[in-house]
Amino acid sequence: MRRVPAIAISLLLFTAFSGPWHTVAAQGSSDLAGGWIVTSWTEPDGTVNEQPQRGLFLFTATGQYSMMYVPGNEPRPRYEGENQTEAETLAAYGSFIANSGRYTVDGSNVMYEAYLAKDPNYMADWNTDEPGNGQNVTFSITDGILTLEFIDGYNAGRKTTLRRPSQPAG
Repeated sequence: MRRVPAIAISLLLFTAFSGPWHTVAAQGSSDLAGGWIVTSWTEPDGTVNEQPQRGLFLFTATGQYSMMYVPGNEPRPRYEGENQTEAETLAAYGSFIANSGRYTVDGSNVMYEAYLAKDPNYMADWNTDEPGNGQNVTFSITDGILTLEFIDGYNAGRKTTLRRPSQPAG
């Protein structure tokens, strides 16, 4: 029963990345391209979480991205039995952020737009011709560590550091 959402999400991502819009703004950064695992979050007030929950950001060289992460310090709640209650489902899915779409790079600025998102309101502002739900981050890569600073949107004022999955935690 739990396979159905994973299959549906996979099909939606395939559809999103195979649509005609992907050639409109297929400008990625070869340094940014690939997978990145979240290693820390810094809040706007300077509080640092060096033991974050899981997060994975993917950037393709042709301008598509996907980011999924669990915000905060607490692990996602697990289901207790074979059949989840409505409260268990809400707690599990409410503790997870996911969106995918296209991105462009201009110097050290990345603007990403969600074609598909767990949040239907965010996804609803998608526009094929011009940015409709664009979010801006600045990025830097130093010694293999990616730092993203969110300029606007849900994470405005937050910073995250990420490393390659093959790179040792450090």
